[in-house]
Amino acid sequence: MPIDHVVVLCLENRSFDHMLGYLDHPDAAFAGLRTGGPYENPGWEDEPAVASSPTAKRVLPFGPDHSHDAVMEQLSVTGVGPLERATNQGFVRSYERKARGLAAPRFGGLVAPLLRRRYSAPPKPGTTASGRGRLVMECQPPDHVPVLSGLALEFAVCDHWFCSVPGETWPNRNFLHAATSDGETNIEIRPYTDCTIFERLEENGRDWRIYHDDTPQVWAFPKLWNTPARHARWHPLEHFAKEVANGELPAYTFIEPNHRPPFHVLDYEPPPGAGPELGSSQHPENNLVSNDAYDTFDDEAVDTDFARGERLVAWVYEALRAAPEVFARTILVITYDEHGGLFDHVPPPTDVPPPADRQNWWTRLLHSVWHRQTAAFDFRMLGPRVPAVIVSPLIPAGTLDQRVHDHASVPATLRALFAPQAESLTHRDAWSPPFHDLASLNEPRTDLPDLSAHATPPPWAGAPATPPPAAAATGAAVGPPPEQVPEYYREFVELADQVGEELKSVGEPELAGVPTTPSAGVRRAEDVTEAFAQAAHRHRHPEESTVVDPDDPPGR
Repeated sequence: MPIDHVVVLCLENRSFDHMLGYLDHPDAAFAGLRTGGPYENPGWEDEPAVASSPTAKRVLPFGPDHSHDAVMEQLSVTGVGPLERATNQGFVRSYERKARGLAAPRFGGLVAPLLRRRYSAPPKPGTTASGRGRLVMECQPPDHVPVLSGLALEFAVCDHWFCSVPGETWPNRNFLHAATSDGETNIEIRPYTDCTIFERLEENGRDWRIYHDDTPQVWAFPKLWNTPARHARWHPLEHFAKEVANGELPAYTFIEPNHRPPFHVLDYEPPPGAGPELGSSQHPENNLVSNDAYDTFDDEAVDTDFARGERLVAWVYEALRAAPEVFARTILVITYDEHGGLFDHVPPPTDVPPPADRQNWWTRLLHSVWHRQTAAFDFRMLGPRVPAVIVSPLIPAGTLDQRVHDHASVPATLRALFAPQAESLTHRDAWSPPFHDLASLNEPRTDLPDLSAHATPPPWAGAPATPPPAAAATGAAVGPPPEQVPEYYREFVELADQVGEELKSVGEPELAGVPTTPSAGVRRAEDVTEAFAQAAHRHRHPEESTVVDPDDPPGR
């Protein structure tokens, strides 16, 4: 049967071994942690080596470092040039360094002295700890990830899918969309002008949609929303199931999870689970507890962003399974943007083709003002492995794909399916193998697993967040105070600032009421996201005046 639809759901910052290393896969060749080994890392300084184990909690006391320099330490590369090899022996040292407060970023450019002053202050008392490096070797037992594990067993799992860059979220998500990071290895908040697979599909007469219900990273490509026609392709996440049922699935659907940090802070005021938390990205820094509470913390007793991420995967899968005629012609991809600093034992290749694009003049100008200082990188080495599960009724259960993939396999597959004559985006997606051939059956399976028990009604697919009781009583803004917002989410807030100002400058009326003063808190990003969704609704329904379709509300 032909494949008419590809759906990609990309979650956040988990390595392959951390999520699927202890999967009991029927294929003996599966590159997990149950056989072989030993799988261990040297300890901090003279401490003993630390072995991997299936003992991870859903929460952590510190977010692992996943900056480019930190990842290069984790990979512990030896040799130079053609002899360069990764050994994956630096994960414990890197996490211990982060926990001890010794992993401050470095900056270059005109404003570097100001940034260095901000980040050079000693850590606040009680915010660091020693002896935590071992936690980065602890992996999730399969019963913590029943949805991901179940789909990996029932369909196809790619056990050599590496993130595209040994670095952070932005560059790796950019490879998903454009097969390049425009020369970046760390997060740089700026407009990206590289041609994307969305545009390539348009050029070949194919449609696309993006579903989100929070500030999405793919906003970083202004060409995907700076015209009414393209802005209209952005849909509220809650509409996905309805639109699948109505047969409205386009050729390509990209789904971003909710990145918003939780209401609770490390001292549990209010406690985890007390408020209507929305995050579903599984980012480690959305799943933090205080170091003092970690050892006795019961993550079975509270709802976590990690658990909501599992429910999101189940909800997307069940929406497709409920429409068998659509699902029979669909491939669903569940993957993660990067490993998040968590242990993986398979060294990435060091001989892949770089994208071979060059930074434009605007990028070079921004870098002259400020940039994160990192070692030079030639993009010939991939980052650590990440989970990648390929789902389709046309895929036999227990399929194992051991080809080397990176995120550029997504645009490579979309071109192969929907624009076979189209030029590749870069040298990377010209090289990265497509995966649609995994759908090898002549007829769709009828024995699809039922995951509906995990797809409970999600809080992120409905009304906007409301403050927890304490905040509601005082009129405080939704979410933690600015100083408690994870650093990675401040980058989403900055992106929202840029998008809001751009849409306001072109006269989008929904942005008129959004404050113009940037904020480090969550409220600013929420306001811009809501206004963006309202404008997208208006572009989808230009015939409307003041009447709102109850089945397509303008916001979330």
